[in-house]
Amino acid sequence: METIASQVYKPADFSAGQVHEMLVTLGKRGFSPQMAAEVANARSGKAQEIVGLFRSVLDLDPIAFWQKFYQDFCDLETDFSQAGVPDPVGDFTLVLGIPEGLTPNRIYEPCARHFKCWRYADDLDAIITHNDREPTKSYFIKVRDRQEADEELKNLSANDIKTRCLTTETLTERLVHEAVYYYRTGEHLDVSNITLCSGSRSRGGRVPHVDWCGHNGGVFVSYCRSGDSSSSLRSRQVVS
Repeated sequence: METIASQVYKPADFSAGQVHEMLVTLGKRGFSPQMAAEVANARSGKAQEIVGLFRSVLDLDPIAFWQKFYQDFCDLETDFSQAGVPDPVGDFTLVLGIPEGLTPNRIYEPCARHFKCWRYADDLDAIITHNDREPTKSYFIKVRDRQEADEELKNLSANDIKTRCLTTETLTERLVHEAVYYYRTGEHLDVSNITLCSGSRSRGGRVPHVDWCGHNGGVFVSYCRSGDSSSSLRSRQVVS
């Protein structure tokens, strides 16, 4: 049998998120269900033509993907050549790349150019006074590949997260997560829940949070107290 790679993969090797992203990518290029039969025919050569579309989607080369993403989405030159990808851990399969020097403002602003956004302060960099991870150099983290924030962490306040010594997304990381999710799928995170960015703190100890506000049609960056909790307010755990 003719193949397009040196290894043959089974359907189970691909996550649901990866399959969804592949279909979205194909749909944007005009791919139809009727074309599937032609792609399945090894003699047509169509499979070879489309395999290049999936190199970045499958994170076969995270360095190349993330440098291209920041160029495309932010018009920003980045260098991830010295960044290491965390080892696989459970269902933490989605790689997020944070470049050296990135701040909340520097990722919020390109987001606002691509879709409607609102922030509770014009200068997030001045308001956010602590992050568990600062991008003094480029780094990768892994998170769960899901649209809604972690159900496992519902009803846990930022204080609870700290007491349990859990590593969770900062505001900058959550905005990067938003941007790349939109870049790949054309959709938004947290349409039903809210990401508590418990890896960050603003002046006075307040905790930023981010969600998609459907009735106003925008990504909202707001805040709550460090002791606030609810079933819809959920952090996103990180492997670094």
